[in-house]
Amino acid sequence: MNLLFLMTDQHRVDTLGCYGNPYVATPNLDRLAATGTRFDRFYTPTAICTPARASLLTGQAPFRHRLLANYERNVGYLEDLRDDASLPRWAAGAVALLALFALATVPSHGAPIHPEAAATYTNPVSTGAVDTFPDPAMIRGKDGLWYAYGTQNPVMQSKGEDGERILPILRSADMVTWEYAGEVFTPSNKPAWHQGSRLWAPDVRYASGLYHLYYSVPGRNTVGLATSATPTGPWTDRGSVLPSPSGCPTGNIDQAQFTDTDGTPYLYWGSYDTICVARMNADRTRTEGEVTQVARGRRVEGGFVVRRGAYYYLFYSDAGCCDGAYSGYQVKVGRSTSPTGPFTDDEGTGLMDLTSKAGVVAGANGNRWIGPGHNSLQTDLSGQDWLVYHGIPAESPDLAPASNGTLKLTRRPMLVDRLDWIDGWPVVRAGAGPSDGPVTAPVSAPAVGGTFEDGGLAGWRAERGSAAGWKTGNDPDSHTYAAHSGGGNVPSYLLAEGRAPSGLRAEADLRVTSPDGAAGLTVAHRDRDNRIVAWLNRARGALVTDVRVGGRSRIGLVSHNRSGVTADFDYVRTYGAR
Repeated sequence: MNLLFLMTDQHRVDTLGCYGNPYVATPNLDRLAATGTRFDRFYTPTAICTPARASLLTGQAPFRHRLLANYERNVGYLEDLRDDASLPRWAAGAVALLALFALATVPSHGAPIHPEAAATYTNPVSTGAVDTFPDPAMIRGKDGLWYAYGTQNPVMQSKGEDGERILPILRSADMVTWEYAGEVFTPSNKPAWHQGSRLWAPDVRYASGLYHLYYSVPGRNTVGLATSATPTGPWTDRGSVLPSPSGCPTGNIDQAQFTDTDGTPYLYWGSYDTICVARMNADRTRTEGEVTQVARGRRVEGGFVVRRGAYYYLFYSDAGCCDGAYSGYQVKVGRSTSPTGPFTDDEGTGLMDLTSKAGVVAGANGNRWIGPGHNSLQTDLSGQDWLVYHGIPAESPDLAPASNGTLKLTRRPMLVDRLDWIDGWPVVRAGAGPSDGPVTAPVSAPAVGGTFEDGGLAGWRAERGSAAGWKTGNDPDSHTYAAHSGGGNVPSYLLAEGRAPSGLRAEADLRVTSPDGAAGLTVAHRDRDNRIVAWLNRARGALVTDVRVGGRSRIGLVSHNRSGVTADFDYVRTYGAR
């Protein structure tokens, strides 16, 4: 198939009649737009001709394809990038091809084919629930809902409140429509050891049947911990997590807990201007052992670590969070093959080097959002990652003075945007930055299956074993669940009605409650002799995936972990038919 690019140059998108210009007639281009495909939300990554054209043809950002300037070199220079990097082979061809064209701000396209519209949302997602929600952390609860936690702030000013809510909590069924769900502490139950300090930057994790809520106590220069059996409390005070001194030459705030695939827990913390990491004890209530510095720089803070493939990614923010319209906050990232570093950015600069860092994940892009930063991450049901962070609206950057005029704070509502992984590096919306218009929403409901929240088994059917043995139950942690008893050694299957899409991501919360029991997730099931099941094997400490065709196990995958069955595994062994 041949594609012909017709490009125009030196004008904004609304210059053309097909994009709404009522004054300038562009009938020929409008006719092409009416009979082709028109991209209404297609953006150039740069205002400079040559790098923008290269991005259009390659799908890469300018700092990756390395064509930074026009021929006359009016802005951007290759020497601004690393000396040891060579021009990619494909770039030479792109230069020759691009000489034939001029860039179109938006490619013209016409009457689109309208598939079933996906749900959309518009930032900030905290609108309607609270007025501001700085430093947001998010988790999907065992009840299937999402919960977000924010820094202590006057979140209800629009309702006439002058005071603050202490670590406010929001709840959502879809990650983008939120309601207020309480706060971690109130003035009446706030622990005395805080000595009146405001509480900042919560981080939430689930471990050993409890939600662990870590938070900063700047007035005591430490990190606190509260735990609860449910995402909304009641919360039990666990005291300070850090020793004094902590071993990190920085402000002891902005913490994030991370548990590696071998079960080792770590805590990252630090603000203005160093981030440190240390191992934690087994119950994740205290740091212990050596403290390692992993990042430093001008106003560096807000570390958050995830593991993806062979790398650990350290997200962080720098350049100042809270200066209203003058805030320079942005999210950056470095990666390492070890949770304790050394971490480097995407240009090879060490995060401990005393120089500016690359690796920008999200920064101000010229729309209404100033100083986007202090992030956490969340994954929707399709497996898509989302950056959860705050931004400052340019039209209203400051809150009204609160607490009888003693607090003058920056407005920082919660934003959620798609996080793309490109060439092994994360970036918001493929480099487009924070969104300020309607965008496609996270996938928050399963195509097949459910969470038994109706209290029954409607939409499910039993196969083999004792069908009568399937019942629903309820507990404070998981809410409603399905369980089976009385089946002996014969497996019993509970199958959802409907057909899953070919691009499948399956998820289940499985628990084996008897010493000789087993539980599994049925991924595909035609009949007893043709099925795919992932079993939790307690005796082997493994997740065993059995592909059975024609009554025989054709392929088996055994995922092992040194500390037992966890969310991730160190290696997979495959065995053939037997």
